[in-house]
Amino acid sequence: VIVVSKLGLHRFDQDELRLLEVLAGHASVALVNARLYEQQRRETESAKALLELATELSASTELESVATRIAAGAARIMHARRASMWMPVGGTGLIACSATWQADPTVPYWKAGDVLPEALAHMLAASNGPFLLTREELSQHVEGVVDEAICDVAVVVAFPVASAAGAIAVELDSADPLDERRRELLTGIAAQARLAVTNALSFEGLERTFLATVEALANALETKDEYTSSHARWIRDLSLRVGAELGLDAAELKRIELGALFHDIGKIGIPASILMKAGPLTADERAVIERHPELGERILAPIEQLADVRPIVRACHERYDGRGYPDGLAGDEIPLEARIIFACDAYHAMTSDRPYRSALQPDEALRRLREASGTQFDPRVVAACLGVFGRGPIAEP
Repeated sequence: VIVVSKLGLHRFDQDELRLLEVLAGHASVALVNARLYEQQRRETESAKALLELATELSASTELESVATRIAAGAARIMHARRASMWMPVGGTGLIACSATWQADPTVPYWKAGDVLPEALAHMLAASNGPFLLTREELSQHVEGVVDEAICDVAVVVAFPVASAAGAIAVELDSADPLDERRRELLTGIAAQARLAVTNALSFEGLERTFLATVEALANALETKDEYTSSHARWIRDLSLRVGAELGLDAAELKRIELGALFHDIGKIGIPASILMKAGPLTADERAVIERHPELGERILAPIEQLADVRPIVRACHERYDGRGYPDGLAGDEIPLEARIIFACDAYHAMTSDRPYRSALQPDEALRRLREASGTQFDPRVVAACLGVFGRGPIAEP
């Protein structure tokens, strides 16, 4: 509507009325064009956001990361103030919150681990596409997370996870209804979530199988040297503690775990007569023993998942001062994971009985670690070892 007033007592003549009609027509066209432009802009933004979410999810193999990205992506694409991601809990029949995103983190909301009320879980199981829950409906089942100033309705969409169902919930203002376009967007997000969650679960299953294979391969050493097998598991446990003491992230700790299990795998290729010799080794025998890091690297070469572990296995006998083997690396040239495993390996070797000598007491072994700090061992690693042992002894695995 265009309202025009005229000064004085004169009425609008026919020319003026025709002009106003033309102006109204132009205004109508302009408004329609503006609405169409805004609709097109939002659809373009949504399509771009869906593509960005798909790209992010394609690079995620950890379930926690997938859930976090989906919650944030759903909020971004749907222009929601808050969003949450829900996943089935094993075979319990429960559905729990796995990730949330909210514009104002101070407002009460779901937390990761919260269990969906049974009535809402039944509604989810019976749904066929996105559905609305009003604030009043939510408040019947949920206490403390439905804030009147933040949301009027929650939109929920389910997606299959194995034989159960997961869900994405986004909270909207009532002025932003669930129209057909938004239904399509949320359905698209759910489809991406289903694919990403399925991939992440498959990856976790493969990783469990892979780690079981790793353990079996590491245990194969026991047929040649019982000490080496139990030694590897003990080194793994201590190395992980030292890595945590140094503040390493999850990926670095995973490399330490695998590197420690495999650090002596090359000894499979060393003759038992040398490996189990009761007395001191000759120079030639020592040269054979010192081949085992390279042998270990070659044994692991066909396993693609261990590509970033092979350099650690090769470097686990390099000294901080560059006088180790097989490559004479020094300082930061040696992977940090290998420096950690090397120090833990030395400590356990010193405190273990061997055919050619008796074990040292823990205090004496720690004294020797301190003494060799900066020459044989990385000083930071030695300090971390001392910190770990300062909190108590490490039990055998």
